[in-house]
Amino acid sequence: MKRILAMLFMLLALTAFSQKKKSSSKVDPVVSPFDQKLNAALNLVASEQYEGAGLAFEDLLKSDPGNAEVNYYYGETVIKEYFSDTLSNSMKEMITKSENLFRKGIQKDSLNKLNEVGLGAVCIILQGDTIAADKFFNKAEASLPVKQKNLTIKDALLLTKLGYSQLLNDKITRYKKAQNYLNRAKEIDPENPKIYLALGDMYLQKNDGKNALANYNKALSLNPKSPLPKIKIGNIYIRASNLTAARPYLDEARGIDSTFAPVYRELGELYTMAGQFNLAKTNFRKFLDLSGNNTPAKIQYAKALFRSKDYSTALTTIEEILAVDKSRNYLNRLAGYCCYDKKPPELVKGKMYLETFFKNADPASIIPRDFLYYSRTLYKVANKDSVILGRAFTAFEKAYEMDPKNVSLASEIASDYYYSRMYEKAILWINLKNQKGRKDKDDLMLIGKSYYQLKQYHNADSIFNKIIVEQPDNMQAYLYIARTASSMDPTSELGLAQPKFEALVEKAGTKTTEYAKELQESYTYLGFYYLQKQDYSASKSWYKKLYELDPANKQWQIQSLKSQALIAYKEKNYVEARDLYTEIKKLDPADLDAAKAIQDLTKAINAAQKKK
Repeated sequence: MKRILAMLFMLLALTAFSQKKKSSSKVDPVVSPFDQKLNAALNLVASEQYEGAGLAFEDLLKSDPGNAEVNYYYGETVIKEYFSDTLSNSMKEMITKSENLFRKGIQKDSLNKLNEVGLGAVCIILQGDTIAADKFFNKAEASLPVKQKNLTIKDALLLTKLGYSQLLNDKITRYKKAQNYLNRAKEIDPENPKIYLALGDMYLQKNDGKNALANYNKALSLNPKSPLPKIKIGNIYIRASNLTAARPYLDEARGIDSTFAPVYRELGELYTMAGQFNLAKTNFRKFLDLSGNNTPAKIQYAKALFRSKDYSTALTTIEEILAVDKSRNYLNRLAGYCCYDKKPPELVKGKMYLETFFKNADPASIIPRDFLYYSRTLYKVANKDSVILGRAFTAFEKAYEMDPKNVSLASEIASDYYYSRMYEKAILWINLKNQKGRKDKDDLMLIGKSYYQLKQYHNADSIFNKIIVEQPDNMQAYLYIARTASSMDPTSELGLAQPKFEALVEKAGTKTTEYAKELQESYTYLGFYYLQKQDYSASKSWYKKLYELDPANKQWQIQSLKSQALIAYKEKNYVEARDLYTEIKKLDPADLDAAKAIQDLTKAINAAQKKK
């Protein structure tokens, strides 16, 4: 988010170059109606009213179809709009649109090299292709006069645009190249504050706060009536988590121009970053009011509410917009997101919004997060419906296909497959995320359990034994080794599980409370095992351990007493058996089986006494 904001700051700082006066006379030149319209469009961009700016540029293109400069500023505005909201905007869709505008600009006027810079920026943003980008940048640079004295303000503009274009992909660091372009621009036009703002943004992206601050202060000294340097200085302190130091600069920016909408947008963004969501919403509301409460501004307000995690109000706002204007399909996306994130969620409604979005979306506008929210919504809605669950996993895998570097998503998919009892898929996805470099402590345990559930016991046993080598205190692994052995020897004839359960008991030692569940299963199995072997003394000793394991657990005590009673019965010790069933009745007076056993045993005891 910080990189995106920095890029947006840089783009905004360079918005109004065309407003620079072309005359050195003290008398203001006459501004043509066309230039007035262009300046108005650029002011809309500076106020981040991108939809209105787009309409203004469209009108300018109609009134002067041959003006290539309009193509550049329109294309640049589309790039700014993308960076202003990467949540809702598709990179491919937006940057392709800007590319088309730049290409048309070159067709109109090949001598205007701003559009060449635009095409280079497209290569940087969309593909990170610096070789392809430099072909366009070099064409633009080659148009500059060789001699320093022949360079003009227009050339400084071109160099500045070349400079900031190097920084539009957070995975590519071309700081040296950007700095070179911007310093050359500064030599030509040393009193232009926008160049210092661009230099400050470059240093900020390098995490060089000292030089960023120096350049922002220089820009402020050259144009003290501009709120933008104040905002940028405040942002440096926000990055340092020093909200107290940041607030005065933002307040001063607001004092310079209390009607400058982006001040409130930035305050909203910065308070969001600081976790002060009520203040964030207040400032975004102010931004909305200053933008005339129009639909585009209302949309930004809804997005701000979403970012500030006020999902219920965001959903209400979006639904108000959709009630009068359904043309913005991405609002269905955001509504679906809100339905999932709000507490309590509205999953059925969210499913409807997301399916409406997919139905109307251009494939190029779909982003990985769309499939991620849709898959999570379907997963929770499914409720054991295998068809919906299948659709959920299809969406999960599409999300990952679009973003294969998202290892956390691979982990989530693996976990969901496991808990949906789709064990083969779970194994596949756990191994996949391991190959991508993420290995979690419980991965081997989930793989082993999956093999166990698939009845691939030899594979399971191998995994569990590997776990106790790597994690010698993992009691779950010891338990599953014993369970696996029991499953491979269901009649206990081979005695595979007996030493495994006894090893678990030894490992637990005196920590009977901590490992009560594992020991309950061990004592139960060992008692049964020795019962099968007719070693009644050993069997009874294990069942007695079960009885003593947890005095508060009546269910385990009853289980122990019933097993001991069975042993006593097999030993024909009917009195002991009856006494044990009597203990069961004390623990559970409603146990009808115990009552019947007492009755039957009493008859057997009486019959035996009569024979004597």
